[in-house]
Amino acid sequence: MPALRKGSPSVEDKVRAELQLIRAHVAGVHGSLAATSDGLVVAHDVPDVEPSQIAAIAAATLALASRATLATGCGTLREAVARGSDGYLAVYAAGDSAIVAVMGTSGLNVGMLQYRVREIIDRIAEFSTQAGAWAAPASAEPVRSGARAAAPAADGPARQEGRTSGRTALPRRRPAAS
Repeated sequence: MPALRKGSPSVEDKVRAELQLIRAHVAGVHGSLAATSDGLVVAHDVPDVEPSQIAAIAAATLALASRATLATGCGTLREAVARGSDGYLAVYAAGDSAIVAVMGTSGLNVGMLQYRVREIIDRIAEFSTQAGAWAAPASAEPVRSGARAAAPAADGPARQEGRTSGRTALPRRRPAAS
């Protein structure tokens, strides 16, 4: 990444400021974080919680929910919301390479969260493109039958995509080299 001028905020600082806006604008939000689509923390506003664990869970949630929306013909994933007995976890796709996770209390107004967070998510997605791709794309594009998958990124899991009977095949892990 090119050197930043003195005094200009880093991408991490810009993203953290956006995350703080979520808490300020939506009652019941007690933390949020931005991460790469493979679960590496970029910035966070989560007190009293280990952000790397939340980022890993959010990445897994994004991957599973993305496959579910594609398999059911619902299109590209925008968000997934999980409601627990004591609160909510909302996971948002922020462009092709970033995710945002928002944690809230059981009194969180999810409708207000959805309304207020969309512009913030869009700005975080823009920051991820300005700084270059934070990680491999969150949504995989299928490869035609018989074509070989491109070599995996050095920092991401090995994936192979294929198209069978007009449907997108699920990614498959390659066996570990022994």
